[in-house]
Amino acid sequence: MDIIQWFLLINENALQIIAQMEQMAQETKQSSTKLIPILEQNHLNLNHTLAINSTKILFALYALTGLLNKKPQLTAAFFISCLIFECSFFDIFSEAQLYLLTFVTYTYVMTCNVFSVKTKLACVIMCLITLLFAYDAAFYGVNGFYGESKTFVWHNIERFAVCCHTIIILSVINFKRIYNNIKSFCSSIIYMSRNSVNFTVI
Repeated sequence: MDIIQWFLLINENALQIIAQMEQMAQETKQSSTKLIPILEQNHLNLNHTLAINSTKILFALYALTGLLNKKPQLTAAFFISCLIFECSFFDIFSEAQLYLLTFVTYTYVMTCNVFSVKTKLACVIMCLITLLFAYDAAFYGVNGFYGESKTFVWHNIERFAVCCHTIIILSVINFKRIYNNIKSFCSSIIYMSRNSVNFTVI
């Protein structure tokens, strides 16, 4: 084998290796293209699961505070707002219209005289947020729905909602009363320990 034949053989082997590498790159690209929708679907499923869990936790907190304070209006408002988005009866409305219905619900809660100024201010924040959601869905969505919209509000809608509901729940809790009850309980325990010979700390 002379030098020219050896050189041609090397070139042929190099071309075969390059062709194999291009084929592998093409297969990898096709695999990644197929994998992207799967990852996106898994991401959507994870977000949906997290949303369901946060809704359950918020509803439990609303129910607990409603029972303790004997003010079920906020629990009913939260339940109605969830029902608006989950019940098939409201499928005829666009997402922007559903947020406006939520706005009306919390506007009614604001008129209840059983709540403090803090709770009413928290409801005002919720109303403003629902108006923001409705505006974003109406002007940046598709036919009143979010669709393919990727706005800042769309990316953080769950965070905004959870924060607003948390503010409302915290506004109902009387922390001063809780502090006084704990202080009274501790004082009674200290009094009993000082005045009882048979008192034993467990």
